[in-house]
Amino acid sequence: MGIILIFVAFVIAGIAISMGIASVVEQYSSHASLLVFLGLFMAQFVVSWFLAVRVADRLLAPKS
Repeated sequence: MGIILIFVAFVIAGIAISMGIASVVEQYSSHASLLVFLGLFMAQFVVSWFLAVRVADRLLAPKS
């Protein structure tokens, strides 16, 4: 359950960053802004999962 919560936190942060980058690009081109946002939106799921696994291994792993 913990890894899912960590993943969701990273996804929310990734979406916020994607929206910020897309907003900057939108000043130059609205079509490019959509493509940039969609690309970052899809990529952030992969990145968020790898980060969540790394963080969960360090925080949730049983100490021996």
